[in-house]
Amino acid sequence: MRHLFPLVNTAAPLVAQDAHHLFLVKNLAQELPPEEPSGEAKEWLDALYARMAQGPDEVLHDGMNALHRGLIARRRQWSPEAWKRFCLEVARKHPIRYLVHQCPFTRHAFERPRGYAGDAALIDYLYIDHAADELHAGREVYRYMHGQPSACSVRERRELLTRMMDETADRRPDGRVLSVACGHLREAEQSRAVAERRLQELIAFDQDPVSLAEVSRLHPDGVVRPVCGSVRALLSGKVTFAELDFVYSAGLYDYLSDSVASRLTSVFFGMLRPGGRLLVANFAVHPPETGYMEAFMDWWLTYRDEDGMRGMLAETPLEQVANVRLFRDSQDNVIYLEVTRR
Repeated sequence: MRHLFPLVNTAAPLVAQDAHHLFLVKNLAQELPPEEPSGEAKEWLDALYARMAQGPDEVLHDGMNALHRGLIARRRQWSPEAWKRFCLEVARKHPIRYLVHQCPFTRHAFERPRGYAGDAALIDYLYIDHAADELHAGREVYRYMHGQPSACSVRERRELLTRMMDETADRRPDGRVLSVACGHLREAEQSRAVAERRLQELIAFDQDPVSLAEVSRLHPDGVVRPVCGSVRALLSGKVTFAELDFVYSAGLYDYLSDSVASRLTSVFFGMLRPGGRLLVANFAVHPPETGYMEAFMDWWLTYRDEDGMRGMLAETPLEQVANVRLFRDSQDNVIYLEVTRR
């Protein structure tokens, strides 16, 4: 299926990192040995921690930059097994973890207060800048994380979903929309169509009743209908929807296996009426924050490239497909698969 569909890539060129930072990182991809040297890794973290622990704002910022670059270089160089050993046996036992966990965003991901990774409260840290509420180290680490490319991608994703929601209402005055793994449904708060009640229905589907309670609080009398349910219920047919004009899932696919992703894509496609659109998003392979997310946030995603996104259509009846579009966001971090039903 490699060349079945055209690729539309709207990504902006990547901006090079500033080479003039305080912590020199020398061509790590070339210098690191093929497997994890735990002693070297600990010494590297020791040196970073010594500089960052008492440093002013600019030192903390440069330290976070060096930490991110060093982690992603090691992740790419080492085997998956060596990388996981480093995360568990070195990074999580190192005092630098307690420093970066002063950042509420980093700490929330690691502690998983709702019992699972990537909950809606965590994503809210990327929508709204709470840096002013934090003390020195927590403030600067959080400020750094809030400005990273992946954080920008999450905010850009919300803008895209809002725009497509409004376009659906423009196309059909009786438009029906389904958001799967909706979280707090923040895109609906920016939607003109929702505010003006120009959609017939916006179904907010999520497994987390706490997230749905927030959705209900924000949209008590509007077009939004919260529904609590799981991916398993959708796949088994215990929960089903039909005659929809726009179905989307913004963050769910980052946690799904290829087989489940392809099955779920087929289920979503079957819920569309003619002319309806399906949009799913997935983080691309190894964004620059991946090493930090895994080592210090215990946040592990399933990353995909364009071929992986095309593979999601393996169980979708292609004779019923009018159009397929693949594109990346401006940060080159998130890949979108958009499918229109004939």
